[in-house]
Amino acid sequence: MVEVGRTLWLLRHAKSVADPPEGGDDFDRELAPRGRRDAKALGRFFAQHGTGFSLGGEPLPQVAFVSPSARTMATADLVLEGVAPPPRRTSPADLYGGDPEAVLRHLRRLDDGVTSAMVVGHNPVAQWLALELLDIDDEGRDEIVRRGFPTCALGIYRLEVARWADVKGQCAVLFDLLTPPFEEG
Repeated sequence: MVEVGRTLWLLRHAKSVADPPEGGDDFDRELAPRGRRDAKALGRFFAQHGTGFSLGGEPLPQVAFVSPSARTMATADLVLEGVAPPPRRTSPADLYGGDPEAVLRHLRRLDDGVTSAMVVGHNPVAQWLALELLDIDDEGRDEIVRRGFPTCALGIYRLEVARWADVKGQCAVLFDLLTPPFEEG
């Protein structure tokens, strides 16, 4: 067990429309009404529960890596709207259409003063990370296999590493998996 750990908030973008706007492509697809509803509800959930949900005080994200596509940017805007202080956001181009290793590279470059980060991305990368980061014996693996990692799913992981540079497969424990519809109140 590692003395100092890190928290990763892995969010798949909310439900998007099937077709891009006229003259656009997949990158430009916007959130569907259901996606906007789910992302707003998750944002309210963040605001109502403050730091930690059921995590016993896990820190909210200080940094958010957001794919630059329209649907991921809109998801991040709605979900993080009430987070204070807001995380420092960056939108690396390689998070759109990239592979899991691109996400891991960004995490591994984080300053070790950052204790909590969020990634807002796409499938199949989100699903792959949701499973592959988990320790092989973690019960969360069965939960993710059973429930999947649908649109607007949020996996909250405790990474058992002392430094971001050490993030790799099977280094995490799943603390919570939130999927729509989100309970309010």
